[in-house]
Amino acid sequence: MRASIQRQASRTLLLACAAGLFAGPVLAEPIYGLLGTIAVPVNTAVNPSGQFSSYDIGFFDANTQDYYIADRSNAAVNVFSAATNTYVTRIGGFVGAAATTSRSGPDGVLVVNGGGLHQLWAGDGNSTLQGFSIGANHTYTPLPGSPLATGGSLRVDELAYNPTNQRLLVTNNADSPPFSTLVNAATNTLGPRTAFNGVAGVAPPAYNAITGKFYLNVDTATGPGAVSEIDPTTGAVLRTFDLATISGGTVTACGPTGLTTGPGGQMLVGCGVASQSIIIDPTKAGTGANVFVKGITQTSGADQVWYDPTTNRYFLADRSDASGPVLGIIDAATNNFLQNVPTTPGDHSVAVDPVSGEVFVPLGATIGTAVNTICGNGCIGIYGVVGQTQVPEPGSLGLLAGALAGFGGLLRLRGRRTATS
Repeated sequence: MRASIQRQASRTLLLACAAGLFAGPVLAEPIYGLLGTIAVPVNTAVNPSGQFSSYDIGFFDANTQDYYIADRSNAAVNVFSAATNTYVTRIGGFVGAAATTSRSGPDGVLVVNGGGLHQLWAGDGNSTLQGFSIGANHTYTPLPGSPLATGGSLRVDELAYNPTNQRLLVTNNADSPPFSTLVNAATNTLGPRTAFNGVAGVAPPAYNAITGKFYLNVDTATGPGAVSEIDPTTGAVLRTFDLATISGGTVTACGPTGLTTGPGGQMLVGCGVASQSIIIDPTKAGTGANVFVKGITQTSGADQVWYDPTTNRYFLADRSDASGPVLGIIDAATNNFLQNVPTTPGDHSVAVDPVSGEVFVPLGATIGTAVNTICGNGCIGIYGVVGQTQVPEPGSLGLLAGALAGFGGLLRLRGRRTATS
């Protein structure tokens, strides 16, 4: 696997160098590219197609370097190791891919660490939340009382965790009305439930350690949408940031989908439509223009978004970007757009290993006109800084040196090392 990644990195680096001569000045920022892929084993008992085609949200356990992905095609949560870039195991027992995503599962996934807890939680398509205790050697034992029935009729979608009071906020985005539920991770019990009347949907939630509150994207019936601040103890809505109002009318379309917390309590809102991505600062008082930080138009159409504190960058799974499906990258220190890396049709999930800096993006199988040119049956794509995370093989280095010499040594490529689905 590492050899495959090295070869891919070498080829990507060579193409990047050559393209740089004819496309303009060399970028000072790192250049990201596809480093390699990991095959997704198939459970033929539930997936006779042999394809990895239906999936949802991914999550990284920073303590173990394990990557979890909701794999509806195989009715399971798959586990991959970022330390070795290999498949490890899967946790089955989910409803799998149904006729609609609102009845499919698993959906949102999340790992809880600290306070004596090491747990995996995942929403399912039958309105239940499944919880597992994570043991040694990748063992997963259902928690007492799991699965928890949230009382809805459709899927439990995405979720967030507050380590201070050990509460999860989970969402039933497709129910009418959609609702959120607080869950006590220490006791595996359901807490207060909050309905969101008159809206098209809610999700995903995110926890902000600076404010000590949950935040939740709201797809309003009219306008570009909003972000609601949620009390971590009662689940009640404390205040709502209307995206049109706080932006002074500059945000007219969004349909907020992705949400993640960045440095200093700022948050990235990923818009489901190809308009822009939005940075807000809920640490500011009130609900006015002081909360709006910036709109970033160069990358948009996201589902899941992710913040990596090691590189201090946002990563966006932009399946509906105007240029086509891309992995969008934003510098969280400056809130400036960095790069769009082409992916494959429908790619809407992203998570980053904070140890290696590698970015994991599920690449769905070729189905009809949605053609996956990277891995036809679907796979996990590994993206990273080209020429930084791995050392190219000697043969590839020679090829690269020859190409650069042919260009007269004019180019130097350098870089610093550095989430409705």
